[in-house]
Amino acid sequence: MNPYFIQALHKNTVRIYSLIFYHCSKPPFKAKEEYRFKLHFLEDDLKISACGKVELKYFNTNLPKVLEAINHNSCLHKKIGIDKNGNIKNCPLMPESFGNIQHHSLEDAITQPGFQKYWNITKDHIEVCKDCEFRYVCTDCRAYTERNHCNNNGLNLSKPLKCGYDPYTGEWKDWAENPLKREVIHYYDAEEFK
Repeated sequence: MNPYFIQALHKNTVRIYSLIFYHCSKPPFKAKEEYRFKLHFLEDDLKISACGKVELKYFNTNLPKVLEAINHNSCLHKKIGIDKNGNIKNCPLMPESFGNIQHHSLEDAITQPGFQKYWNITKDHIEVCKDCEFRYVCTDCRAYTERNHCNNNGLNLSKPLKCGYDPYTGEWKDWAENPLKREVIHYYDAEEFK
């Protein structure tokens, strides 16, 4: 990565607020304060075990985030990810790709049919979550779900896989120990979830 890519984004794009780069042993260049967005260079890879966890410590109660969650998906709204192979996705851990950064622009990717399909799916649409008192302060992972409910348009409206809360009983349990989730964990081939 070179700073010219970042400078071009700064010059030509006004809607980027934050860029996170994973697997950077050290920052590839000194980030300037002049950029209108924040740059984060993380040494770690994006870990499947960290993504999509639903826990009280991750609940966000600031007004802008709650208002966004009422009207949009709290994880994917206005988000674009590029996986380690350069594939452009809603989230780097989701399976569907909308081109590769080597051959397609980000603008081309987000205007493709289907790219924004999960942006406006709120917790009021998600099975079980729609009955949860925490739904507007909770994250909503669409990459890893229980895979048990799709709507007529084929959108996955299942509860996030890594949620151990039952809004009907008010109890928190270890989601990975739930025997009903074992089959889904096997589907994702992700024993590392735990």
